[in-house]
Amino acid sequence: MARPFRRRRERFVGGLGAAERELLRELCRQSRDLLEAEDPSSDPSVARLFPAAYKDDPLRSLEFETNLGAGPRNGKLEAIDTVERTIDASELSEEELLVWMGAVNDFRLLLGTRIDIKEESTERDYPEGDANHDAFQVYAYLTWLEDRILRALGEPETPGSVGGRR
Repeated sequence: MARPFRRRRERFVGGLGAAERELLRELCRQSRDLLEAEDPSSDPSVARLFPAAYKDDPLRSLEFETNLGAGPRNGKLEAIDTVERTIDASELSEEELLVWMGAVNDFRLLLGTRIDIKEESTERDYPEGDANHDAFQVYAYLTWLEDRILRALGEPETPGSVGGRR
């Protein structure tokens, strides 16, 4: 598989295929719909995105969440907006790629919760014919993509560049 992102000076060149971009568009749509329709108390996958601040103190957690308001939810929706806006871009800034990393991780968390992924889960747990086989394949792709984004972010700037410019 080709590298989906690689560093070029202070920018990141994208190399996602059409099918990958279409999958990510669909994940953006589904995630937005879910975040707009549900909240942590009504959907376990949304709860996974917004874990309780104080696991052993529900009242204190509720107070914390009330004080935060819609900020965390709006931040996730803004990340989805960024992915949608830049999905066909040939280059991304480091800030945009960091937002992508967060959004891809959120997609993984939502999907992993839906199909009950455990730390020890493998492809053998979701064989062909299993109702969640395709979802696990998407989860595996998102895991790979997140890893590739991290690797791209860790790449050194172009050799011979001074101050990030050539």
